[in-house]
Amino acid sequence: MHKKVMIGIFILLVAVSLTFADGFSIFEHGAKSMSMCGAFTAQANDVTAVFFNPAGITQLSGWNFGFTGTYIVPVASFTGPTSVDPNLYQEAKAWNFFVPSLYATYAFNEKLSAGFGFFVPFGLGTDWGQDWVGKQLATKSEVQTMFYNLNVAYKVVNGLSLAAGVDFVTASITLENMAYFTPRSMWGSVKLTGDATSWGYNFAAHYQATDNLSLGVSWRSNVTLDIDGTAKFKFPAVNQFVDAEIATLFPESKGTSKIKLPTFLIAGIAFKPIEQLTVEFDWFQIGWSSYDKLAVDFKNETAAVTDQSSPKDWKNTDSYRLGAEYRWNEKLAIRMGIDRDLDPSPDKYVDPTLPGAPRWLFGIGGGYKITNSLTVDLGYMYLIQDDRTIKDSAIDFNGTYKSLASLTTLTLSYSLK
Repeated sequence: MHKKVMIGIFILLVAVSLTFADGFSIFEHGAKSMSMCGAFTAQANDVTAVFFNPAGITQLSGWNFGFTGTYIVPVASFTGPTSVDPNLYQEAKAWNFFVPSLYATYAFNEKLSAGFGFFVPFGLGTDWGQDWVGKQLATKSEVQTMFYNLNVAYKVVNGLSLAAGVDFVTASITLENMAYFTPRSMWGSVKLTGDATSWGYNFAAHYQATDNLSLGVSWRSNVTLDIDGTAKFKFPAVNQFVDAEIATLFPESKGTSKIKLPTFLIAGIAFKPIEQLTVEFDWFQIGWSSYDKLAVDFKNETAAVTDQSSPKDWKNTDSYRLGAEYRWNEKLAIRMGIDRDLDPSPDKYVDPTLPGAPRWLFGIGGGYKITNSLTVDLGYMYLIQDDRTIKDSAIDFNGTYKSLASLTTLTLSYSLK
């Protein structure tokens, strides 16, 4: 009797984990690096190295501060589902995002440095509205994870630096969908909110092999989020008998779930074919293979709200990044890059929360040294996600997803020598 409502609730909770997949990942935490599509691990020569490769901060002297703001304009659409109308087209509502990052480093001496970073590696959201064909799966979704990262870096020998750090992580989630109560032929809304805090750690190395060649590697640990959430249900008032029935079946319900954010592994090589030009290639792996199932436990179960568990089969994903910087003179630098990202989720687990797919990214930008202490960097990235046609959906929602995004980033850096 309550099958449709149960399916709607389960899909909404499954979306908690899907929102951390590639569609919600944000790795544009500095204008210089974004201009080169993230190919920056081997250079790591400005304050944003705290995120990309904290071992690189030993290249900086004195105090260094940085603020980065990224403005993201995504566009997403869905054609289907094939079971209803294979030509039915729906575009998500416009919803733009501003994502900040903050950095600070300090060199105690020529060997020892410390750095702090605040960044949001997973976030964003979608708003499909309450009248679209997939409203039982998702109407509005928003996720934020905030990382507070403290690092210490040490130059072991000339050219070689090592770093270690610790992350304090906070996460907040808001997911909404519509549920159909079959016995009363009624639509109602479901809203899930949840939050969690956790810890992680990271290691990195930077090696300046020669004046023209540098290498970098950076690794970040899993972060396990024990999410405490609340599901709230809202149906139209009918009469005291129906209202009482709904209140019994759909009380405000507490729920818990455990999600393990993936490891990050980045390795890069940068070289200078000529004095003014630096070219870098990075390989970036996100360790999604740790995500093998999702279990959701409700504190108060009813006939319509029950504990759920679903198997998953995600895989590690790779990203291949190529970037270049040309120093026009002592003040001006011009940059560009290209990136190919793959996606971790099998077709049958893709849903409209923010559907992932392999994607191409193209970057361009530049930097200008206004004074000896103040530098401004500007970057632009265009993201094109491969069209993803789903034919074996586990939630019976086959169709084609399309997505693209424009990202504009500004970084202001200030140094005190």
